[in-house]
Amino acid sequence: MNQNKKRHTNDKTLILVLVGILAAAFCVIGIVIGIGMFKSKDDKVKEPVKKEAEAASIKVNEPEVQPEPEPVLETVPRKIDFQGLWAINPDAYAFIEIPGTQVNYPVMQSSTQEEDYYLNVTFEGVAALPGSIYSRMVNAKDFTDPITVIYGHDMLDGSYFGDLKNYIDRGFFDTYRDMYIYTPERQFEYKIIAEVVHDDTLISATHDLKVPDSVPAFIQELQGIPEPQNQFAEDMTVTPEDRLVTLSTCIGDRPNNRRLIVAKLVNEKLIADQPAENPADPAAADPGAAAPAGADPAAADPAANPGNTGTPEAPQP
Repeated sequence: MNQNKKRHTNDKTLILVLVGILAAAFCVIGIVIGIGMFKSKDDKVKEPVKKEAEAASIKVNEPEVQPEPEPVLETVPRKIDFQGLWAINPDAYAFIEIPGTQVNYPVMQSSTQEEDYYLNVTFEGVAALPGSIYSRMVNAKDFTDPITVIYGHDMLDGSYFGDLKNYIDRGFFDTYRDMYIYTPERQFEYKIIAEVVHDDTLISATHDLKVPDSVPAFIQELQGIPEPQNQFAEDMTVTPEDRLVTLSTCIGDRPNNRRLIVAKLVNEKLIADQPAENPADPAAADPGAAAPAGADPAAADPAANPGNTGTPEAPQP
């Protein structure tokens, strides 16, 4: 009896041992499975990070994109004798030409006198009408400003800016749209895009000539003027990157208005041979400080110049 009881106890102990071994085995298996799942999940999380790091590494190692070089400008032979112009007046900094018109003159700007010094001072330095073709000091002399304004008198014989009135005729407008401006270093080719009757307000008073955004704003203003004489090119488009030259002249029978001819830069070329530098001649730099001997001061009076119909856009005294 005791022997049977002892055997039964041993069997029970063996069963408990086996159960403990199985429990331990299940725990080990669970731990192994859990580690595997965690590792798999961790690998999935790390994979995108690894790929992003590799992509970043590749991006860093990519060569930098170099900016496109500026286009090489075509060169053209010299057409304007600036040395000859400077021998007469060093204030001549450019030359304007509109084929099909009488516009074929040096462009002046004084850096020592008032803005409109050349309104009534000729290229030769005579204090008289018809004055000169000129720009005000607000504009740069290299035509890099978004808007450059050039002034000139409207003469009855068509000289100076007298021929600009012909642009109210659509046939004339469509035929003579080319305009050229020469500096000692460059030839600028423009295309005339508008003829507009404007009031006598200075353009620089309402538009910043140095700001690119002024270009479309200026054209939008011109298009909004209700004037039957106004002409606009059918292919006229402008952006802030465009550069304009505006010619401003008076209108004989409309003293409170100015006629504007607006042209857009379409090409630029280098002059093949550069002239010597503009001579630094203080006496010549101020040709109007005193009228040459024999000059008639009364010549500055419009009544003494019947060929003149008025004055270009300019501040009133």
